[in-house]
Amino acid sequence: MEPRRPGDSYMFSTEAPLDAVWRLASTAPHAIADASALDAAGVDWLPAFVPGTVAQSLQATGRWRLGQEFDFDEHDWWYVGNFNAVAQPGARLWFEGLATLAEVYLNGTLILQSQNMFTRHEVDIGEGLREQNELAICFRALNPWLNYRRPRPRWKTRLVKNQQLRWLRTTLLGRMPGWSPPVAPVGPWRQILITATPKIALTHLHINTELRGTEGLLTLKGQLKMHDAKTTPRVRLEIAGKQSPLVVQPDGDHFLLEGAVFVDHARQWFPHTHGKPARYTCALFVEYGAQRIQIDCGKVGFRTINIVEDNGDFEILVNDTSIFARGAVWTVEDIVSAGGDRELLRDTLTLARDAGLNMLRVSGTLLYEQDAFYELCDELGILVWQDFMFANMDYPVDDPAFAAEIEREAVQLLQRLRRFSCIAVYCGNSEVEQQAAMLGLPRAAWRNTFFGETLPALCRHHHPGVHYIPATPSGGALPFHTNTSVTHYYGVGAYMRPLHDVRRARVCFASECLGFANVPEPRTVELLTEGSLPAMHHPRWKQRVPRDHGSGWDFEDIRDFYLRHYFGVDPIALRSVDTARYLELSRVVTGEIMTQVYSEWRSAYNSCRGGLVWFFKDLWPGAGWGVIDSTGLPKACYYYLKRVWRPLTVVLTDEGLNGLHAHVVNDTAEAFNGSLKIILLRGAHTVVAQAAVEVSVPARGKVAVSADAVLGAFYDVTYAYRFGPPQHDLAAVTLHGTEGEVATAFYFPHAREPQRVAAKVTAQAYALNDAEYELTLLADSFLQAVHFDIPGFIGDDNYFHLLPNVSRKIIFRHLHGVMGDFAGFVEAINLSEPVMISVASPGRRN
Repeated sequence: MEPRRPGDSYMFSTEAPLDAVWRLASTAPHAIADASALDAAGVDWLPAFVPGTVAQSLQATGRWRLGQEFDFDEHDWWYVGNFNAVAQPGARLWFEGLATLAEVYLNGTLILQSQNMFTRHEVDIGEGLREQNELAICFRALNPWLNYRRPRPRWKTRLVKNQQLRWLRTTLLGRMPGWSPPVAPVGPWRQILITATPKIALTHLHINTELRGTEGLLTLKGQLKMHDAKTTPRVRLEIAGKQSPLVVQPDGDHFLLEGAVFVDHARQWFPHTHGKPARYTCALFVEYGAQRIQIDCGKVGFRTINIVEDNGDFEILVNDTSIFARGAVWTVEDIVSAGGDRELLRDTLTLARDAGLNMLRVSGTLLYEQDAFYELCDELGILVWQDFMFANMDYPVDDPAFAAEIEREAVQLLQRLRRFSCIAVYCGNSEVEQQAAMLGLPRAAWRNTFFGETLPALCRHHHPGVHYIPATPSGGALPFHTNTSVTHYYGVGAYMRPLHDVRRARVCFASECLGFANVPEPRTVELLTEGSLPAMHHPRWKQRVPRDHGSGWDFEDIRDFYLRHYFGVDPIALRSVDTARYLELSRVVTGEIMTQVYSEWRSAYNSCRGGLVWFFKDLWPGAGWGVIDSTGLPKACYYYLKRVWRPLTVVLTDEGLNGLHAHVVNDTAEAFNGSLKIILLRGAHTVVAQAAVEVSVPARGKVAVSADAVLGAFYDVTYAYRFGPPQHDLAAVTLHGTEGEVATAFYFPHAREPQRVAAKVTAQAYALNDAEYELTLLADSFLQAVHFDIPGFIGDDNYFHLLPNVSRKIIFRHLHGVMGDFAGFVEAINLSEPVMISVASPGRRN
């Protein structure tokens, strides 16, 4: 039996979600003083979700919908739950998360007050528990609290409207104009559990793993509570088939456990791009009298993580292997509930893994994630960069009460996360140092003692072996300079720098980068526009486009800048006369730009150690920062990133007068031997030149190859010399291995809107099983950004370029929770008409 896990305490068959029937009501701030006045207040009750948020319950009952203006911080919100229980000494309630100014009453008695949505609470309810009980939780309105006068900050941030939020331990999610929907999480957003004194309970379990050479070491400390134990029990720790007895010492009403197990030749946990995320099941066996009980302690991994910061560098090494970290900033699975179903969370994280992503950052602007997130990252081999929940503001860390509260919050987080192999970096805050520096404050004011001294000491004590940095960005003469340590790179992006700025910026490690207003698929656009073609200037469309609060531009303007640069079109004119074409090209352009940035960073000529896209998932339907939309559907840029993030791939860099260079990148533990084929194509059909060369790439290595050297003649591949009109329209470089094509990269030497062609295209699909189809695609012409309109299905590739007379196979599977027939069309941005997919009858395969 697997124990439930409230924070760092592990109980054996003792706690479960509180089985209560919940209702919810709103009142004016402080209109009801306490729970005893609820019955006489005559409030309007509605059913409530627990765990959940006010927004979730209002949405479920038709009182509110996403996109509707509503200030959740303006009201008091009362949750009341009725439950039955057996009154007994030692009963407990666990509150995993209360957002945010919370008062908790049990049978009319105040038992808890909290002003921190990030901390959990344990309350002894043995004296107040009855056979029939009423639990009432009041979440007081934040707005009156924020209006109290307090000391002013040394600087103000435009990230939020009210600077007083710096005093309150709550998320900025829903409270950042232009960044997120105005859906502030209010309510019991995490589980409420009820516990009682069991016959046996394992509490305060602390597990730590180390890798010492080839040997894994697991150490364990904990407390064992046993009802009416007459003798000291015998306890053994088992992992990898090896058992070791623990030291058991009586200590009052419980026993202290301590011990360790060595695992010979331990399999190492790696991010999935560089190896396998190997894990072991850990269990305790307790014997007393004639009874023998097994307690599952979860799965653990053995790995080392080191950060090299010599001379301004920032390099992550896992098991002494250098990792190029590619990934994104995590948001939240569901903005309305501030959480998400485990299976949907698995779907989203599997999409991330399948894209070649090997790191997610939990940003200080948002929320600490649930245990299931970290468990799935462990399983899937995804590293986690974990911020503490601080961003941009001048926090009052010198206030004793505030300091004590944030220290308790930090300790709880560290104790909760230290059992997970995926945790790679702890970061004190997001952009606090940058904010202070940009506003002209002296260096001494950029970092306070909490981020510079207290937090690193807590990390060393509670989660040794994981690196801590005080802030992101940080390092260098100014913390936001790009060529030292950790930066936020928006040169290509918000600052509208040309693509050659990527090399000039000399980015070492970008813990966030490349924020674009990425256009989602048509079916998601229809969710926003209710089925009609969107008007780009419509308030509903523009509301969903991210912007920095107070700026005179938004991130659609940024995308349009690169649309003009890449395709040579006037975005304003195009969207005015042909909205569908504007959206089609806009979907593609951000993927093309991201590909060029990561190609530079992964090339043999660049020393960049990683880059995390801002964001992985949108918070609501629209052209948000996410590479997948809020429904979980990948956008075009997801597939572009998937190709450039592969562990084994080929990327291209424009070396100007030195021509086009192909870089074969091999993150795997095996050497690669294969070939590179280069094709220059004019128009949709004509091959200008082609040649191939053998390549060998060592494990964890890179090899650069000059296209000119392979072709053996001058073709001005990058169109740098410009002796007359260009002789080709694209260069394609294909990497082949022993089993065929591994990857293909494309280079377009001049900006030009793709011209439509009437290609001959065959698209034949057949069913692999009830949920999957294989489609074979072949065309007699080059097709640019091939994409599919197949409702209810998602492909393992999309928005790819297809060379003429080269067949391509794509696997499609049903979307989660969606069933239907496989039917649809093939499209491309240079294809004159969509092509209907032919589906073979069951049992037939052409």
